[in-house]
Amino acid sequence: MSSQSTKDDQVFDFATFLANSARGSLNEGVYSASLRLVDSLSRLSTLFPEQIEKDEFLKEMTEYARKGMTKNFLGSREEYIGFLDEMLKRFAREIKRRNGL
Repeated sequence: MSSQSTKDDQVFDFATFLANSARGSLNEGVYSASLRLVDSLSRLSTLFPEQIEKDEFLKEMTEYARKGMTKNFLGSREEYIGFLDEMLKRFAREIKRRNGL
C-alpha cells in the first residue's frame, strides 16, 4: 500500500467518523457529541502530520485533546466542562498571539 493510499484511507476514515458522529449525536446527547468533536481534534495529527509537526500549538492541542478527552469525560461533568473551557482558553490566547493582539 502506498503512502498516498494510506493517507486517502485515513481521510476517508475521518470523513466516515464525522458523518457517523453527526448522526449519532442526535441520539447520544450533547456530552457524547462534544466528545466526538474533541476526538476529531485529536485525530488531526494523524491526518496532517507534517502540518501539525510544524505548528507547536496544534501539536500541543491535539495531544491535550487526546490525553484529556476520555479521562475528563469519565471523571465528572464538571471535569469535562473544565477541560473544554481550558481548551477554548488556549485557543483564544493563540488566536490573539497569531493576530498580534
